[in-house]
Amino acid sequence: MENVKAFLKRKNIVLSVRRYGIDALGAMAQGLFCSLLIGTILNTVGAQFHIGFLTTELITINKVGYTIGGMASFMSGAAMAVAIGYALQAPP
Repeated sequence: MENVKAFLKRKNIVLSVRRYGIDALGAMAQGLFCSLLIGTILNTVGAQFHIGFLTTELITINKVGYTIGGMASFMSGAAMAVAIGYALQAPP
């Protein structure tokens, strides 16, 4: 049992409700909302100021075209993973 405790301490793993229930879930929400917000801002700026590279469809998936802002919104899973890893002080 002491070997397990030493391993967890060495890897900075703390089993607690605060760490995983509050910190990790809070970071997950931040990652989700940040990626969606950035995507919405890029789409809006491109549409309002007629910026071609922000409004041009880059890729089509299942007959749906995605712009740069759409791809930023589409990458919400990756943004959540990075935010959770940072909040839990995970190594790269």
